[in-house]
Amino acid sequence: MFARPYLFELIVVANVVVLTIVAHLRSLQFLGMLPQVFASVTLPLVSCVAAGVAIRGVVAGRRGTWPRYRAMVTSAGWLTDTARMIVGEVLLTLAYGWIKLVVPVFHPRLFDEELWAIDRAICFGFSPNVFVLTLFSNSGFLRFIDWAYANIFMLTILIAFGYFLSAPSRRLRLAFMNSNVVLWFAGVYLYLLVPSLGPAYRFPDVWFEYAGQLKTTQSLQAMLMRNYTNMLATTRGIDKPVSILYGIAAFPSMHVAWQALVALWMRREWIYGEVLFAIFLFVIFIGSMITGWHYLIDSLAGIALAICTYYAVARPMRLSRWRTLRRILSIE
Repeated sequence: MFARPYLFELIVVANVVVLTIVAHLRSLQFLGMLPQVFASVTLPLVSCVAAGVAIRGVVAGRRGTWPRYRAMVTSAGWLTDTARMIVGEVLLTLAYGWIKLVVPVFHPRLFDEELWAIDRAICFGFSPNVFVLTLFSNSGFLRFIDWAYANIFMLTILIAFGYFLSAPSRRLRLAFMNSNVVLWFAGVYLYLLVPSLGPAYRFPDVWFEYAGQLKTTQSLQAMLMRNYTNMLATTRGIDKPVSILYGIAAFPSMHVAWQALVALWMRREWIYGEVLFAIFLFVIFIGSMITGWHYLIDSLAGIALAICTYYAVARPMRLSRWRTLRRILSIE
């Protein structure tokens, strides 16, 4: 029997088809990068979903609802949906990564000067990047931000997917996946519309004196810039190694947008998760400016994008029904 496609699948497949055609017309590699993405995404996703199921199973066991939860997560429908969500995330990462990678090919004009000027206009003539970098210039704090910004994002990816994809509710899982897909595609097309590298690339003098405290950040920034220049070289017929996972774009900040989106979903489901992701949001928000990855306007745009995405998806999914059901069954 044919299973009807979900919204996130329709969006992902439509983008993959269009990008395949565009890449072919421009003689650019696209689907050939799928193995690299599959290897990078599949195992971590499967692992975090399995961990989420195990943790929920322990909680369900203590509450006496383990048989009901086990029946749900071992059903053919739940397992099939999980596989479809993982495949969808792999294809999303492929499409998102490719668009971000080829931004300088399709829209080489950079808007860093304009974004810097907007930041200064918002802050009455002062650069918020310079302000927060000076305010939090303590060596120990900078080293913490250097470590946190490089690691928290991946941690939150694992926590969020582990939590939501291990849920017994199909409606909740689909709503989260729909919002996830809409958020990342909206963000990457804004990258294409307003290309920018970020303040650390455009105004590097500001960060030179902090190289000793921001070693991880500046090492990652150098690696991404090598990939950026390699991508430009390939368009001139020069064979260079390129990773689809190392694109550069600043507006909007998708790291901030992701923390905000998950915090909004956690607000519906788990108060401790809401608090945790609110903390992550604050650290990433401040850290994005301290490290020079983003302008203030990037993060503000990311939060606005997350709010719009959340409400656009949550309301049509009528998740209040699931909250009522959850209270009745006491599954979570």
